[in-house]
Amino acid sequence: LSACVFSLTDKQILQTTFDGFFEQNKLPKPTTIVPCIDDASAAKIVKFIGQILDKASRGSLNDLLSLPDLIKKFGDDLDPAVGKCLEGNAELAALTPKYNPKNLTEDEIKKKVITYVTLHYLTVHKWLGELDDLWHAGNYYQVGFKAAGYGHNVLSTSQEVKAEDFFKISFPKQKHNHIIKILKEL
Repeated sequence: LSACVFSLTDKQILQTTFDGFFEQNKLPKPTTIVPCIDDASAAKIVKFIGQILDKASRGSLNDLLSLPDLIKKFGDDLDPAVGKCLEGNAELAALTPKYNPKNLTEDEIKKKVITYVTLHYLTVHKWLGELDDLWHAGNYYQVGFKAAGYGHNVLSTSQEVKAEDFFKISFPKQKHNHIIKILKEL
């Protein structure tokens, strides 16, 4: 007997991940995103996702808060032709109302994410561990599907209580200077 091992290409991995992401958002499977990504960029993206999930699933709060800058730098280092091809992509644009219905600015979104991650660190850490496990097990569709759902949790939750006040109320006798400092920077 011979065993047949089927291995997905990097572009297939990305497509499968996007399929899950779009399914969670009740959108048709995307057909125009992955064709914009050349093979070399796809390989870099797949490797980077694994590295980011590894770091995020094992990281401290400060590690998590440093991820947006790492991701931005990575995106800036990709082949500019990928970004040019994706510019104005209708499928990506269809995600905007799903995650940013109030048309928040990039800074407002960043503050919202930082506040959520700070206030719900243990939950977010658990999510990232789950996504990391799924990614390394080759369950790319589930990674996309679950990541999309977690994104809704983070971006659709309204923070009625200021994060700084939350810590003063919840931990009045304990000092959380590092967290308070991060929140004040917002």
